[in-house]
Amino acid sequence: MCDLARSARAIGAGELISPSGLRTQLKPGAVGLGTATGSCPASVCFAQKPDRHFGLGVIVQNGWVTQTPSFAGYTAIRAYLPAERLSIAVATTIGPNAPEGNTALTVAERIATALAPAHPLEQ
Repeated sequence: MCDLARSARAIGAGELISPSGLRTQLKPGAVGLGTATGSCPASVCFAQKPDRHFGLGVIVQNGWVTQTPSFAGYTAIRAYLPAERLSIAVATTIGPNAPEGNTALTVAERIATALAPAHPLEQ
């Protein structure tokens, strides 16, 4: 978990790339694109807006820089809020009776609300 939180900060703060590369990574170039389809739900294929859009390899959401991996029986989120220098990392396992979707995101949303109420991490 510490590595997940540390990597969230490294990615969100631009420690791994140049300042120009970070601006490119977070750029809202996809704004205006995206819509749910019959084969792609709104939780994945959402309308790109300035406050919630895909960057390059990240989702920028209400000031947070996030990634939400989900595979091989687990879901996770790593999120970094540059304005507060705050990292959140949550990983959950998926069992046969687990709820649909990324359950780690639900936990992270609650943590973000408690720690940074001015910057909710909600879909």
